[in-house]
Amino acid sequence: DVKKIHDNPLTGLTKRELEVLSSLATGRTNKEIANELSVSNNTVKFHVRNLYQKLNVKNRSQAVSLYHKS
Repeated sequence: DVKKIHDNPLTGLTKRELEVLSSLATGRTNKEIANELSVSNNTVKFHVRNLYQKLNVKNRSQAVSLYHKS
């Protein structure tokens, strides 16, 4: 329903941020994610920082926990 969509914190993420978050959830490192997505390590760090801000979390564990709950 509409309320669930608005309550889902992942709806505000970009496609690339979702790809990074999905990779984080599998335990990949930034370097592994960078290689997988054919981007630089700094680009992955940029997306991870954006994820933390958008999801209002402080670390990977919290971000992955939200991912699994959504």
